[in-house]
Amino acid sequence: MSSVAIKSFSLSSITKNVCIFSSIILVITLYYFLNYNTIITSYINYIPSPNIGPKQCNFSSIESDGWFCESDSDWELRKVIDRIQHKRNRISDSRHMFFQNNWEPTIHCTFERRIGNPGDGGKWICDIHRFTQMNMTNLLIYSFGSNGDFSFEKAVNKILPKAEIHTFDMGYFTCPANVCIFHRARLGNGKNGDSKSLQMIMKELGHESRSIHILKVDIEGGEYDLFEELFNHLSDNQVTLPYIRQILFEIHLSGSIQSEESTRRTHKLFELFRANNYAIFHKEVNLYDAHNVCEFALIRLNPLFFILRR
Repeated sequence: MSSVAIKSFSLSSITKNVCIFSSIILVITLYYFLNYNTIITSYINYIPSPNIGPKQCNFSSIESDGWFCESDSDWELRKVIDRIQHKRNRISDSRHMFFQNNWEPTIHCTFERRIGNPGDGGKWICDIHRFTQMNMTNLLIYSFGSNGDFSFEKAVNKILPKAEIHTFDMGYFTCPANVCIFHRARLGNGKNGDSKSLQMIMKELGHESRSIHILKVDIEGGEYDLFEELFNHLSDNQVTLPYIRQILFEIHLSGSIQSEESTRRTHKLFELFRANNYAIFHKEVNLYDAHNVCEFALIRLNPLFFILRR
């Protein structure tokens, strides 16, 4: 066989293999594209079976108010790690690289998910499937600060279609149909100008006796007044704090870069969260202003979680 014939045969063989490989890739791509919605829907509806039975996760269930189900040994290790990290969470009052040096997550969620926009506006939620798995009814979700962006509400509504979602903002906006209820309000401590505190909002809506399952807060600096009022000043007829399962919020450092007043106030705020049984499970720096803005996600646990058993 001539060298020309051999080369022609080799090129033909290579071309054939390339065509076969390309066809396989095309078929796989088409299959994934055509079944994408089915794949996503099955993932959303999937409720993982625990590796252990309820009787084997007694401590974790009690100490997480029913949220986690883990063996006693794993749960005790979680508690130890939480304490180790918490001791490292207040390192410096320096404004420079404050969020780089302070307040890291102390607990982690196996199936946490980022809900909403892929960029600014999205929030991390701890194991959102648990709301369905625990057969929770009357799910109540507050979203403080939207600026007309309802991507978070729409994403939550898709996963938890029966949840009651209320969105609040100073501007005039309209929620997408059958997704949420919009309220025009300025959030804060209820003392500065026309601001309203969380307690005032809950009273106005008749939610005083209800739990808030997810509280999302993005109110451009007003989060300090909001949370300080919530944790520091109980009203005369309010015996206990409203039970808020998860808090997802953006925090903003303010004032001069040379001043440490803002960072000390931030330290006190996170210590307030801790004192009221919240643990950080996610942290995400906002790259629009990395030195001054950061996203945090916290979950409420039972007070017993913060006590080591002997």
